[in-house]
Amino acid sequence: MRKILFFQWHSFMNRGIERALKELEIAYDTFFYQFQDWEKDDKFQEMLRGRLRGAGYTDVLSVNFAPLISEVCEELSVPYTAWIYDSPIHIRNLKSLANSCNRIYFFDRGQAEEHRKAGVNAYHMPLAVDTEIFRVNASAREKKEYRTEISLVGKLYQTEYAYFTAPLGDYTRGYLEGIVNSQMKIYGGYLIPELVTEQLLESMNKDYAKVAKDGFQMGRRELEFMLACETTGRERYMALALLSGHYQVDLYSTDEDKRLRNVRYRGYADYYSQMPLVFSQSKINLNISLKTIQTGIPLRVTDVMGCGGFVLSNYQEELGEYFAIGEECAVYESMEDLFLKAKYYLEHEDERQKIAAAGFERVKRDFTFRDRLEKMFG
Repeated sequence: MRKILFFQWHSFMNRGIERALKELEIAYDTFFYQFQDWEKDDKFQEMLRGRLRGAGYTDVLSVNFAPLISEVCEELSVPYTAWIYDSPIHIRNLKSLANSCNRIYFFDRGQAEEHRKAGVNAYHMPLAVDTEIFRVNASAREKKEYRTEISLVGKLYQTEYAYFTAPLGDYTRGYLEGIVNSQMKIYGGYLIPELVTEQLLESMNKDYAKVAKDGFQMGRRELEFMLACETTGRERYMALALLSGHYQVDLYSTDEDKRLRNVRYRGYADYYSQMPLVFSQSKINLNISLKTIQTGIPLRVTDVMGCGGFVLSNYQEELGEYFAIGEECAVYESMEDLFLKAKYYLEHEDERQKIAAAGFERVKRDFTFRDRLEKMFG
């Protein structure tokens, strides 16, 4: 008889997972805790040991991977299942990924393969959506408040790239710019790790050694992530600047960029109460993926479809595998293509609505939490 301790923090997907566990009649208890530090918290580990000892739990489950949970589960020989929607994995110390208690499900097949090669019990599991949770029950006046032509929900990825490149020599700065520009031209591929060489890191760290009094040195993972965020930030800026010159564009974000004068800033959108209204009332919902996502379908895409919204996304390999592009969602492959697709779908309402309806039916049928959890615990 399976009995799960479902660890929760302020993450997405908790409600959908709980509803699916109930549907599957899997016994579970929840344990909520918000980490200040995901990698050092003795108090939390002692609390977790107390919860697990003698309580008859057969598994621990969490959204995203928590090293502190893995360490306790390894110690007590309790299987630990983590389902990851982030890219890259958001921890500094990767050693605990190799613990034998782990079963780690990545939404991004590319990430899963990479970790599996490194000896991790890594599996691929696309994300899910609970269409009932997102069912919009709003007045006509509320809906009108969220109505727009194009919207983007998410960060602008404003980085410290300029700060970190300022002390570098012209050649190194130019090489980094070359990496960003190369990645910007590629849709559906992640080039940055191949282009960050040991020679580049060595050259950068020699320059930092001349100016950094605190002994700062740039690590490979930090540099790759910064370059990916900078590339994503530039793409989001260009997309918003281009589209807002012709259409009404709303941005739901805690970030703001004063250069985007035509964009309507709407602030943060609550995941459960506001986001479904944004997605259902926007004619086009943009998905511009963080470049570290190698093949996977981001949560944003399944959430848009699960709210009955129309999604226009950059190309991702798994999008083409799981959805009929042009029938259940739309994809762009360059900035010019983004503009032309946005123009086309704004001018062809019937076609746009048909695609949104087909996308909704697809995720409702094939992207359920019940199906995903059955695969994990069946």
